[in-house]
Amino acid sequence: MTRKILCYHSSYMTAAYAHSGLRFLYPENWVLDNRDDEGSPWSVSVHSPNGAFWALTVYDSSHSLDQLRKEMLAALEQDYSDSFFESNVLELEVAGQRAEGYDITFFYLDFLIYAKLLTLQLGRHACVVLYQGEQKDFETLGTVFEAITYSLVSPDCDE
Repeated sequence: MTRKILCYHSSYMTAAYAHSGLRFLYPENWVLDNRDDEGSPWSVSVHSPNGAFWALTVYDSSHSLDQLRKEMLAALEQDYSDSFFESNVLELEVAGQRAEGYDITFFYLDFLIYAKLLTLQLGRHACVVLYQGEQKDFETLGTVFEAITYSLVSPDCDE
């Protein structure tokens, strides 16, 4: 079943990032890390005060979303191969845009981590979105992560 992310309210998302025709909003108390936003692929991330993060990696449209999704999942699985790692297929609709990926759960040190890995095509860009945080914070942060993702896909929404 495909779950829909409907919209966000821009008054909660007051900081903005724009590069190469892509734009997203994020909370102003989050830290932007754009040191890798040159070259190809390029990436940018925003980090919450408690260590959770939302990251975007952008490839040109010649890359297969299916292949990117599988490669990213394999890399995460390898990084956390010493502990519990579980993934489930995920399908989302974000502002009418289909996004496919995985719900991921793993242990890092003594923390249970929830993550979502999504791939979507935005114009000439093949995009990978990864966001993760501690399980105890994810219920609250999940809506923030979804709002950032929605603002990437539909930057004009302001309801």
